[in-house]
Amino acid sequence: MSPAAGNSTHVFLSETEHHGSTVTDPKGLRARIVQNALFAERLVITDSQVLHNVALRSLLDGQTPSTPEWRADLAELISSGMLVIVRRDSAGSFREIRDEHEARNVVDVPTEEYAELMDEITEGHIAPYSVDKVSEGFKRRTADRLTGLIGPPDDSYSRTLRAAVEWIHGQDPLYYNSLRGWIEERRRATRGETSEVALEAVERSANWSFRTSLPAVLEMPVAWGTVRTPSTVALQGDAPQGELALPGYALNPFVLARLPAGVVNEAVGLESRKVVVDQFAKAHSGRPVDTDALRDGVEDFCMHLQEAAVAAFRGLDADALAAVRDERVTARLHVSSSSVATGALDTAIGLLSSGFNPASLMLNLLSMPFDIAQDKKERKLKKESERLKNAWRLEKQLPEHEKLLRIVSPTEPPE
Repeated sequence: MSPAAGNSTHVFLSETEHHGSTVTDPKGLRARIVQNALFAERLVITDSQVLHNVALRSLLDGQTPSTPEWRADLAELISSGMLVIVRRDSAGSFREIRDEHEARNVVDVPTEEYAELMDEITEGHIAPYSVDKVSEGFKRRTADRLTGLIGPPDDSYSRTLRAAVEWIHGQDPLYYNSLRGWIEERRRATRGETSEVALEAVERSANWSFRTSLPAVLEMPVAWGTVRTPSTVALQGDAPQGELALPGYALNPFVLARLPAGVVNEAVGLESRKVVVDQFAKAHSGRPVDTDALRDGVEDFCMHLQEAAVAAFRGLDADALAAVRDERVTARLHVSSSSVATGALDTAIGLLSSGFNPASLMLNLLSMPFDIAQDKKERKLKKESERLKNAWRLEKQLPEHEKLLRIVSPTEPPE
């Protein structure tokens, strides 16, 4: 199934992005993918993710033997249409993209055999995207972000950002790999005149632009999973929080890494899951959520999913079976209303503990636009860097006996 523009039931999976991803092991990545697959009608990933994410490759190539800790069977999600691969319209195959990337010395290029295997697996399951629109968006977003960070003082911070913007405008197209090369060259060639804080901002801005340009073109929400403390946001409406407690296995990374892809595909057809997906789609588009329908749908869906998981693990994986049946951990579903400040709606699925204290796993589905929320983060970084620079200037003016024991240099990135 091709992702339709503006279809809020399709979710772009940002966590499989190979640039700056915090999830690098196959077990953790598989858990995140399966978690998102359970609560979105379709997941969308890109050709570059399929080719360059080493952990994702091990989950797709079918050559890595499944272990008790995780399964290498996600190609089944592609075959069923649950996992949609979008591929640039400028190439007719993964092999063609792979060869072009190798010629440009892109990092983590796969083998020719793997690229050809992906062509076989994804045949009939590919959706095209405009590489020109995405490339233009990546360049524009990165340059605009950095331009907004340039302050009035003519210091090393502003000069470094100004040099980055000038260099970016001269690139057509702008490649992430080339920008990283510019950062390293700038760091080596002008060590005394370059702000490390500014170079970090360049890398961070490029990473953000790279992750968001394609979903912006596709006009679909993006999944960002993070580890947090449990949320206290109530379900939209007046329903008591306690009425939407879920079995903890539904969000337990230990279970999700082992849950067979066949069980996920089986769950896709459940009527209760369709109800859940529909209510999430309403939330993402800002429409009122039917909390009763969502609650009933989630409870029924989790009941059927538990039965399928028990059947899959019985006699084969005693640890996973015990985790599915463990009632000490409960999960809670939160749907918060749209935030005026960020322009993004946050659908959070949080794991709450009882009896022991695992980390809380949150699933965030952010609708467009991304810019306002990211602007706040970048402004905070700029403000912090300016504070450090002012403190450094003040420290140099003080007599020796009045100086602080330790003060962070403005060239160091803030903690």
